[in-house]
Amino acid sequence: MSVRALLHPDDLPALKRLFEACLAHDGVPPLSEHKYRSLIRNDPVAEGLVADEDGTLVAYVHLLESKLEGTFELEIATHPGHRGTVEESMVEAALARIRRLNGDTVYAWSYSREDGEKYRRLGFEPVRDLHQLRVALPVDAPDSVGGIDIRPYVAANETALLRLNNAAFEDHPEAGNWTTDDLNLRQGYDWHDPEGIRMAWDGERLVGFCWTKAHAGGFGEIYLIATSPDARGRGLGRELVLEGLRFLHVEKGSTMGLLYVDAANESAMRLYGRIGFQIHHTDRAFRLSL
Repeated sequence: MSVRALLHPDDLPALKRLFEACLAHDGVPPLSEHKYRSLIRNDPVAEGLVADEDGTLVAYVHLLESKLEGTFELEIATHPGHRGTVEESMVEAALARIRRLNGDTVYAWSYSREDGEKYRRLGFEPVRDLHQLRVALPVDAPDSVGGIDIRPYVAANETALLRLNNAAFEDHPEAGNWTTDDLNLRQGYDWHDPEGIRMAWDGERLVGFCWTKAHAGGFGEIYLIATSPDARGRGLGRELVLEGLRFLHVEKGSTMGLLYVDAANESAMRLYGRIGFQIHHTDRAFRLSL
């Protein structure tokens, strides 16, 4: 087996076959959507390493440079028939590459128990748990918050959405500090529907939004939800979640709602629990200081 740099776009057909094998075995994609898109677009802040065995790609490591200086994100996809044999050498090769790029901190997401054990052996430490919650649709909706008008997103709302998003997620590692390019990237996804961004207005002031994402198979996701810091405590977050679930069920035909929430966010966990969400599975982030 040899480890080499990704050849873009020559390796993409073989990578697609590798990802399909991982998805069929695990039931979840091997790369997060954001990292997969950076791979396909060949982003300058992204790199990849592949493991080649007799002309067949059996593993892939994706590296993405974070907005935080010296920080990189890492995810690995390994063919089910080669697991336990190539991952550690692939991650070690990726760490060597990060050192050459003067990186000092690496985050790696684990989507299975086996991934977590692998990262622990390499010296990574768990730092964050992300729960996926699910609830059957439809759900009961209480009376709405008074004085709030909910409308779909239009292009003229871009500045207001970015301003509110960055205020709501000031210290968030993924959702915070968005630019127009960050928003345009996500609005370029195949699943994006402007009607699916439900905007909450108090007069002419945007006070919250719920961005939804319809999946195949009857699943509908609360992709992102934000409320203005000065509008909290009014029950607006609950109303936006319920509006997102209503839209997904009525307009998109979703029969199961889902969302992701940081395990440390106790207030959000209580809110979602009252609506009826339950933990389906947990992803874990690991960190290594070089």
